[in-house]
Amino acid sequence: MKGATARIGLIGYGFIAQKHIEVFRALGAEVVATCNRSEAKRREARERWGIAAGYSDPLEMADREQPDALLLTAGIEAVAPLARTLLPLHLPMLIEKPPGLSLEETRGLAALAREHGTPAMVGLNRRFYSVYHRALERMGGRGAVTGVNVEWSEDPPGLLAAGVPAEQIPLYVYANSLHGVDLLPFFAGAIPSPAVWGRDLDPAGGQYRWQMALDGVAERGARVHFASNWDVPGRWRLVVDAPDARMVSAPLETALILARGKGVEEVSPSDEDKRFKPGFHGQAAFFLEVVRDGRPVEWPACGLPEALPGMEICERLTRAVRDGAMDNVQPFKEEI
Repeated sequence: MKGATARIGLIGYGFIAQKHIEVFRALGAEVVATCNRSEAKRREARERWGIAAGYSDPLEMADREQPDALLLTAGIEAVAPLARTLLPLHLPMLIEKPPGLSLEETRGLAALAREHGTPAMVGLNRRFYSVYHRALERMGGRGAVTGVNVEWSEDPPGLLAAGVPAEQIPLYVYANSLHGVDLLPFFAGAIPSPAVWGRDLDPAGGQYRWQMALDGVAERGARVHFASNWDVPGRWRLVVDAPDARMVSAPLETALILARGKGVEEVSPSDEDKRFKPGFHGQAAFFLEVVRDGRPVEWPACGLPEALPGMEICERLTRAVRDGAMDNVQPFKEEI
């Protein structure tokens, strides 16, 4: 469909889906139909966005509407089952994270996409933050990176107060912490054999007072560290080092560069990252190149194979917390 307007079928309709609709429309794509189990959500999509076609069955939507691509933004427990159903259709697909709730699920999706030749991209929008790309350019590129440090946290009491079922709280390692974990290979590349540590400060295990950490050295030589403490309030922080320079992001949508012998430089985001949810415009533009021009899903984007290392890290962190032990015996099976 080179050069034509991309017609997109949307599965799932919530807050994040609407952020996607905004950027795809700004880029000239058309969301031709929505699919949701809720009639109220389908009605809202019609009334707010003028998307007249609404379905409860994604296969019926794909058959009747014949979209050029699919955007999957369903709830965290529905993503993998829906992706398994839709990947055989050979329609390019943007899958909002998490691409599964275990390494095994994600590995299965990657194999299915490979079997059917379906281009599949995982929605990890921080990979497209304009401030990160501008900072990397000033610091000498990914090859110059010597260290990546991510400080993370989740808020179990806040999630419970918001109505998240208690049994879903541990899944937020995959559903949200994956964003922070993924920044390690994004900046540093593959991490062959990191040490992973974790514990739960609540002996009964019902309050999710989790602490977890990862240390390692990437194949290109950069030292990487991830630490997450669910027992304290706070937000997230990213530090990326290169020779004589450091990028500090806190909050993550911002970037300061500290360079030896120079003043602190505040990196300005792109106009698109000011107008839309940061990273969404760049992510959507890349996906449309996949759809229209057959562009490979490659860095800075994240395909299903590229998501496997982050998913394995998340799995090891979860296991370390539950076992209360260090886990650094086996090298990682997945590679960037």
